[in-house]
Amino acid sequence: MSEIEYRSASAIEVRHAQRIIDMIAAPYGEKAEVFMRRLQKWIVEEFAPGAFNGVSGEVLVNRAHDVERPVGRVVKFYPGDPRGLRTEIRVARTSEGDDILELADDGLLSASVGFSVPAGGDRWSTDRRSRTVTKAAVEHIALTGDPAYRGAQVLDVRTADGKPERGSTPNLDRLRLESLAERAGFDLPSRT
Repeated sequence: MSEIEYRSASAIEVRHAQRIIDMIAAPYGEKAEVFMRRLQKWIVEEFAPGAFNGVSGEVLVNRAHDVERPVGRVVKFYPGDPRGLRTEIRVARTSEGDDILELADDGLLSASVGFSVPAGGDRWSTDRRSRTVTKAAVEHIALTGDPAYRGAQVLDVRTADGKPERGSTPNLDRLRLESLAERAGFDLPSRT
């Protein structure tokens, strides 16, 4: 059995009425520096488009990768989204679930995907300092405050009637500007 690895991204939409968080659990084509436990070293990693094609099944959501703290389950995967593995999760109707919805809505929680890579499911650089994951299975989704990827942010919060709950898209303008700047070749300072 393959080792389970963890990578983070952020929620992109929180729908309080349905208790749904819509997120990019693993962005495609975004490089991130991650620590590989089995190798005991830092590498640069990215997910190739389609790395999660065919993902399905009963996938639970927990808090901070703690399997003893389940908070919901995956409702639907959208592996064909060009941004990455888009995932809708339904949060349990508990006090912790209520807290999670508010924290995600405020941009304080992100998604972290627990995944495994089958043999041959990744490509390594010749110096073994970077890899591209080409095939992965989702083991679980965790909600955490420590994301590895900055590519997905909370873009909107919607109610059951589909109208914005708290004003419109708080981060969308910044994300669009950053995307345009990066495509134009500008180096942006990292956000810490």
